[in-house]
Amino acid sequence: MTVMNTNPRTTLLLTALVTMLPAFTLLASGSPKVSDLAGEWQGTHRFTGISYEEATQKKVVPQDVKIVLHISADGKVTGQLGGAELSDCVVELNRGWFGRMINIETDYVIRGRIIGAVAPGSDSGTNTISAPFNSVDGRIKGSVFAMHPFTYPYPFLDLQLSREP
Repeated sequence: MTVMNTNPRTTLLLTALVTMLPAFTLLASGSPKVSDLAGEWQGTHRFTGISYEEATQKKVVPQDVKIVLHISADGKVTGQLGGAELSDCVVELNRGWFGRMINIETDYVIRGRIIGAVAPGSDSGTNTISAPFNSVDGRIKGSVFAMHPFTYPYPFLDLQLSREP
């Protein structure tokens, strides 16, 4: 019969992992849920254009636009960004406990499309959007990005939304 010779470092590593397992479980149990966001959220923000060209060439008169999001418990999102209608939008979890622990990314992200112009003079077609955000003190805080092919995502609206009763 042969006896397996273990390295003391291996024993130390396994002991540390077993000791840390309860801490990892507690971190994972505090994860946010999409269903916690269910309801109507509203706010306003200054809009200058849905693309860099619109904003820099002053194609759109800078103006405040109303933002209304209806989030269902299953993650479907409907509503308006100014005059544009949300289409095929869903909210999803954007990071896990480890990402939250080291503070990378946001807790949630809305992905989908908007149809129509956000404001008069703006592009009135269909635009793919991504809106990463966190829920902070009962408010949604984040940004809405237009996802144009072959270019960096363009942030065109800040989200500072409150839940409506």
